[in-house]
Amino acid sequence: MDGQVEVTNKQFQRHKLFTRELSMMMYGFGDSMSPLPESIDILEDILVDYINNMCVQAAKVSGRRGKVVVEDFKFVLRKDPKKLARVEELLAMNKEIEVARAMI
Repeated sequence: MDGQVEVTNKQFQRHKLFTRELSMMMYGFGDSMSPLPESIDILEDILVDYINNMCVQAAKVSGRRGKVVVEDFKFVLRKDPKKLARVEELLAMNKEIEVARAMI
């Protein structure tokens, strides 16, 4: 394949992975306590598509390495400073948690 990695974009079956969280987020942002299931389904479709696309882009960036690392996701998000800053903040918090657990 002359040094290129082939990434296939598979269609995933929905398993309602984020229904509870999306419902709570929608309520937190001003929706009713029990949003319509159709609204949650649409948001979940958008979310799953976004996550899938990010993973595919990161896999393309990883190239011949065959392994996706955090830096690949950071590279994909380089043009969106807010999301990149949030990723770096979460990574720093994760490191702090690991250090705290090691002390216990």
